[in-house]
Amino acid sequence: MVYGKNILPSSAKKSHPLKTENMPSETVLNIHGIVKQFGKIKAVNKLQLEVKTAQIFGILGPNGSGKTTTLSMILGLIQPNQGSFEWFGQPLSPAILKRIGSILETPLFYPYLNAIDNLKIIADIKETTYDEIPELLRMTGLFERRHDAFRTYSLGMKQRLAIAAAMIGNPDVLILDEPTNGLDPQGIADIRAMILTIAKQGKTIILASHLLDEVQKICTHVAVLQKGVCLYSGSVEAIGGDGVLLEVSAEDTDLLEKEIQSCAWTRLHEQRNGILKVQLEKAYTPADLNAYLIEKGVRVNHLNTAKKSLETHFLELLKQQA
Repeated sequence: MVYGKNILPSSAKKSHPLKTENMPSETVLNIHGIVKQFGKIKAVNKLQLEVKTAQIFGILGPNGSGKTTTLSMILGLIQPNQGSFEWFGQPLSPAILKRIGSILETPLFYPYLNAIDNLKIIADIKETTYDEIPELLRMTGLFERRHDAFRTYSLGMKQRLAIAAAMIGNPDVLILDEPTNGLDPQGIADIRAMILTIAKQGKTIILASHLLDEVQKICTHVAVLQKGVCLYSGSVEAIGGDGVLLEVSAEDTDLLEKEIQSCAWTRLHEQRNGILKVQLEKAYTPADLNAYLIEKGVRVNHLNTAKKSLETHFLELLKQQA
């Protein structure tokens, strides 16, 4: 998304607009079967989602799954062919947009202006004051570089400035499209920490990403998209709630794997470095598995409960869709 107008920062400060409908709403965003088609390609197909107050909601999917198209529709940048959505129980409007901060695709700023002047332009566009700019620069770790031209910033610094820009006007909702894309591990960690800090302020965050690990570390809820279709929507905590997931190893790995495969109430997810990840049906416990393996002559040397990873769940969903 391109930020800015063909103007330079104004020295005049404007009054902060009052938000409309300030009463708290449990449901922030409701999407009802939206469809977006480009020619013969259905980029988004009958998508239904609900995002509630203070959630960090991840929209997860590979490139081309419909993530950015979905965000573009709920921000009013493109129109759905079918379906509808509401923010705070209302149709999208200029007043509602003032309650939403967003970064879509590559953040763009004036390269010859410094951080302060670029953020002043955003404040002018949002018709708000410049008062919060110093604090936003501190929050994003850019205060010491506030007088340096944008063109001198690293990719991570540019991304942090984009988050500061999205936070101008103190929005209730922050929408981030691939916020860690292209960053090194330290940059990813910095953005992750920043998102969690913002979430602690009570903000609702909607984050699109193809990085499973980042979604699992940051998000409270997730929707998994594949070719525009939602394969799963729910809490990250609930993933793997369809039975106990265990890590098991034994002196004889081959025998262990054979007995796990032949057991009617276990399912082998993977075997890595001699450790098997095994899903139990709901009616069974780790003690049941241990007893079963002892009966089969398997000498277990490691048996531990493991949370089912988002990656495991995601790959299972994609297999089912294939």
